Amino acid sequence: MFLILFLFFILFVYLFLKYYEHIKIYDPREKLFFFPDDCGIKFEDVNFTSRDHVLLNGWFVKGVSDKVILFCHGNFGNISSRLDIIQDLHLLGYNFFIFDYKGFGRSDGVPSEKGLYADALGAYDYLIERGFSDKDIILFGRSLGGAVAIYLSGFIQGFRGIIIDSTFQSTRALGNDIFGYNLPNFIISNRFESIKIIKNVKIPKLIIHSENDDLIPFHHGEKLFEAAPDPKRFLKIRGSHNNCISESKDIYMAGIKDFLESLEN
Repeated sequence: MFLILFLFFILFVYLFLKYYEHIKIYDPREKLFFFPDDCGIKFEDVNFTSRDHVLLNGWFVKGVSDKVILFCHGNFGNISSRLDIIQDLHLLGYNFFIFDYKGFGRSDGVPSEKGLYADALGAYDYLIERGFSDKDIILFGRSLGGAVAIYLSGFIQGFRGIIIDSTFQSTRALGNDIFGYNLPNFIISNRFESIKIIKNVKIPKLIIHSENDDLIPFHHGEKLFEAAPDPKRFLKIRGSHNNCISESKDIYMAGIKDFLESLEN
């Protein structure tokens, strides 16, 4: 009897840890609160399928450029939480496609590491079907989305370039910062091992990180930069994880603009 109770206790602890991991990595919201046309930006509401055949939702904003920015957002909210960056990048003239992962916004399904990768590949497929080539696509990933963009750039080698903003080396490394020790591998289902993948990403890279990031410490950006092969740039900004874009707006947008212009050469 004691052995059965002990096994049930172990199972309970294991399942609780898996649940805890999931809610800490993924924090979606279903309701869309804002839309690009709220600030005068015309957009297309797009439904498409992930590589694993789940229906997803996104927004396509047309620009004057023949290039498109494929944006992978972070772990919180949904695409309507990113209206500021949509506005900022729209001013640069690029086509812009932002999408919600499984379980976020109007997208079906439940998020997972493997699922997010399939979602990003589905977004890529949509842009190819729309007539863009690999060389027309610039990846942009922020926070958790940076890990998704890094995976995509490692899986498909021909993109124009990639911007990685406020992203971690891996969930294991981030967990070490949070808890002060390395978590056992069997606990971690969502590993996002960007530090390994980025070593083989040969396209031009801009890595952005705030020296005051209170969620993903600055050294994660430094380590990703060190591991990445050339060509690469690093942009240091200031401010907390969620407020660094607004606090460093001028240097942030100037750095992105300069990098994007370098890709035209």
